[in-house]
Amino acid sequence: MLKRLFLAAILACTACATAPPVKGIQDTSFTAADGSRSIQLSTWLAAPPSEVFRTISTPEGWKTWAVPTAFGEVKVNGVLETSYNKDAKPGDATNIKQQFIELVPNKRVAFRTIQTPAGFPHPELYKQTTATMDLTPEANGTRLRFTHAGFGTGAAFDELHGFFVQGDRQTLEELEKLFGE
Repeated sequence: MLKRLFLAAILACTACATAPPVKGIQDTSFTAADGSRSIQLSTWLAAPPSEVFRTISTPEGWKTWAVPTAFGEVKVNGVLETSYNKDAKPGDATNIKQQFIELVPNKRVAFRTIQTPAGFPHPELYKQTTATMDLTPEANGTRLRFTHAGFGTGAAFDELHGFFVQGDRQTLEELEKLFGE
């Protein structure tokens, strides 16, 4: 009887053990009934949600994985201005400006681009898209789901969508490198 209780306890503990995280980038992109497309990618990061949130919501954080130059205010309607040019100054024509539309500490960052760099294709269409990063605690780390929504139909949106399918994947790859195990 004691052996059976011991065995039952071991089986119960095994069933409650945390499953290892699914690693690598998962693609759950989709098309809505109206034909608009969303790029949706997720990955597991070996860091708590608070650390990931700080990295994706602050200028200092963005400089660790996305761009060499970033300025801005971390608040709803605040603007994050970034550049791939390490010598960029606020207001430069080649800078990208994202406006935060939602900030839920340790859970969600959402923004839309309000300024594209000079020469960026189809800037007015791109400004119709939104990017949301949702954070969920998982297996002593964080599951980050990145949804880039609002890609409509037509040749210009097709071009933008194709570019960001690769670009958004690269975004997650850079975060995976930063938070590598």
